[in-house]
Amino acid sequence: MHLFRKLYIRAIKIKFFTLLIAVLLFLILNTWVIRSLEPQTFENDLHAVWWLMTTMTTVGYGDVSPESAAGRIWTMLVIYPFGIGIFGLVIGMIVDSFSRHKKLKEEGKLMYKGKDHYIIIGWTLKSKEAAEELMMEEPETDILLIDELEKSPLTHERFHYINGSATNTSVLDQAGVARSKAVLIFAPPHIEDMDLADGRTLLIASSIEEYDTGTKTNIYTIAEILNKQHISMFRHANVDEFILSQHSASHLMAKSARHKGTSRIFSKLLNNGTEESELREILSVPEWRTYGDAFENLKKANILLISDENQLNVLQKLDAPLAPGTKLYVVGEAQGKQRS
Repeated sequence: MHLFRKLYIRAIKIKFFTLLIAVLLFLILNTWVIRSLEPQTFENDLHAVWWLMTTMTTVGYGDVSPESAAGRIWTMLVIYPFGIGIFGLVIGMIVDSFSRHKKLKEEGKLMYKGKDHYIIIGWTLKSKEAAEELMMEEPETDILLIDELEKSPLTHERFHYINGSATNTSVLDQAGVARSKAVLIFAPPHIEDMDLADGRTLLIASSIEEYDTGTKTNIYTIAEILNKQHISMFRHANVDEFILSQHSASHLMAKSARHKGTSRIFSKLLNNGTEESELREILSVPEWRTYGDAFENLKKANILLISDENQLNVLQKLDAPLAPGTKLYVVGEAQGKQRS
């Protein structure tokens, strides 16, 4: 029993390529042997290989079998114990490689090789909802989470997980940060002190911005901030956008108290594309020479022009020239098209 255990341990340590070569050599050798022992039964090499494969993988189909004593003895002593064992080991290795790959993916230890994906840092209820909305809005885009959880919190073919600290350069390399569309940094829920929570977010943002200096593309970062007094520090760290989660909720509740129904308007603007009032970004076309042209053409398509990037004074500059490719924010149907 101890001998078989030692042989098994040695066998599973064999490299897959080496084992594959051994299977091929085993097939070649036994094809020659069985044809030499029974030339009338096995008329050609293909016939012999067919019999060997069916014998090694199953119990054979019974369409052909050795008829001589020498052929049957060789089958019992060599092909049955060694052939079936070797082929079983190959199948076991293939199954094991799939299982190992799945385990490594769940544990966040695989290198992500895709591009144009969204990276979420920190797993919270907010980041979960953001991931689900992004996957629904962009069915072809992957979502990648960086956190220090034991295993991936979400199972989806387009959801990937990297285990580690987002301040670690090797983790950022593993996540393909330089190839991503944007990085979303969420405030840690387990840190109650807002200064400490924002400090951790700022450290991650600074690490990404420092990492960005060694890349050819600008990494777009969006950070969740708890204390509005820290905005200047995030601006200094070159964070592209920041969301004041705590203050946004409190201000919205105050507005709703003073102006009934305000929250419903915001909810419609932030909907996931299931209603006719979705807030979205478009690019101006060359036919729109002025903001007035854009406003009128969009209005014909039942789309309302809201702002020019972060400028809300569109109505005050309808006669101003509009450069092609300018980012415009509009409210309208999810499938609304630009019209010239």
